[in-house]
Amino acid sequence: MLQNLALMTEALGLGGFSHFAAHPFVWFRTLPFRMEEIPFSRTIGAGRIMKGLIKASGKDLPVPTAVGLERGGEALIKPFCPPFYRNMDEAVLAFVNYKYGEGSGTLRDGGAATSWRDGSGVQAGIPPYSDEAIAATIDYREYVYERYGRFPANSGPLRTVLAYQAHHLDPDFYDRYYSSGTLADPQHTYPRHNEGT
Repeated sequence: MLQNLALMTEALGLGGFSHFAAHPFVWFRTLPFRMEEIPFSRTIGAGRIMKGLIKASGKDLPVPTAVGLERGGEALIKPFCPPFYRNMDEAVLAFVNYKYGEGSGTLRDGGAATSWRDGSGVQAGIPPYSDEAIAATIDYREYVYERYGRFPANSGPLRTVLAYQAHHLDPDFYDRYYSSGTLADPQHTYPRHNEGT
């Protein structure tokens, strides 16, 4: 995806670069995602005594956690966990239905969501999750959510790792300080700032 963004910005005559963007919440808050404030003591799964010590020290600060993206009351990015589902049982079953719902699940849609020639045949060969696997997943997710206040415990349901930043270039700067050929033709011919862009 980042390579495609770089190719697109160059073709448009823009500059850009990918960079490390693993801040736990700033990108989400800026965009603006739906955020929850979870006490630090809960995010580390502190026991009763440790939680009391952290609170007494005044260090039980809220940890901003992105939980989804909504616009106009519609969930655009909705992880399979609370607050978009009442509990982990409902969230896991919704995920199973998303994958295996007859006629609508991504693995049971008759091959519509695949490029295989025999999509429905390939899908028919993919066994559904066992009841035991589903029950174990629900139990594990409930434990993590109850203990740490979010799922997954170490970051919450949404996380950024990399980002791509696009920006206007100043070709005059490159002409003055860089050797020729540093900018691609579309970037070098992009309208100059002093031409009213």
